[in-house]
Amino acid sequence: MTAYHRIVGLAACALALDGCARSFVTTASEQTYLRAEHNWAFRERFPRADRLLNAFDYGHAILYETLISAHDAPAAIDGPVFTRVTQQVLRHPPPVPLEEAAIGPDYVTLIPEVVATFEWAHMLHRQLYDVWAEQGLTRYQRDVEVHKLIAYYRSRPDLALSTEPRSMELMEGQPYSLAFRRQDPKYNGLLWSYHWFQMALYDALMADRNDAKLHAAVDSVVGHFFAMVENAPANMPADMPMSGDAAPRFAEAYPDAANIFDNLHSLHDVVSDILASPVVPRAQKRAAILRAAAAYRNSLSTDERTKTGHR
Repeated sequence: MTAYHRIVGLAACALALDGCARSFVTTASEQTYLRAEHNWAFRERFPRADRLLNAFDYGHAILYETLISAHDAPAAIDGPVFTRVTQQVLRHPPPVPLEEAAIGPDYVTLIPEVVATFEWAHMLHRQLYDVWAEQGLTRYQRDVEVHKLIAYYRSRPDLALSTEPRSMELMEGQPYSLAFRRQDPKYNGLLWSYHWFQMALYDALMADRNDAKLHAAVDSVVGHFFAMVENAPANMPADMPMSGDAAPRFAEAYPDAANIFDNLHSLHDVVSDILASPVVPRAQKRAAILRAAAAYRNSLSTDERTKTGHR
């Protein structure tokens, strides 16, 4: 039994407790789903797509853990790690979200604040999917619920990413920038494929309320994602997918959420670059990641706003 299967086994055991926590889920960082009738609607109606989100969480965590702990991380990531994730994890995704500390103990220990930031944004993703997967709501009711969730997300300024777009300079203009995509182009393309999928789902869910067409639209996004992963990296995105391109309907309706997710995906890239870059000494990687995360949050200090060009 592989380590992945042991983790998935633990996740399966957690399903027994899932029904007791359907409207109120708490993690170690005291992050909770906002109580709502639509919670878990996406999981119930689109289980295949929902399970892929769990696989994506695994893919991010095992990447960061490998960058931190492996002696030959470049060869491992685009080699056996990529193969395991694409051929095993994505093909047989876990039924519920996994505990990241079990996947990446060194990663979680190094930057717990950033792990919590990622989890908070991923929770917003899942609850927004639920709003649009729930049956019987009017468009007005969905809009109200979406804005309620965005306000709830922003109620944690210690974790919430900015609702304003951040300059690409933060991602591509730093001394460590581009290190990961140059080192491991296949895995970098895999992460960008994840990000495309997460955004494209929104437009699929918003396209048509007819049940058959809705399922067909979500299945199409799933199918396109797997086509991206084939023959890597030839079919993968050549640039980081932006919300306005991957989900134009969603980005127009909810620009604050679209900016949050663009900032989330940029920050994922930055963390990969800092961990991969030789120009950031190992002893300075935590501090560099925390500075980067601060630049993507709403709670920039005056000095940070000046340095990053934001007012």
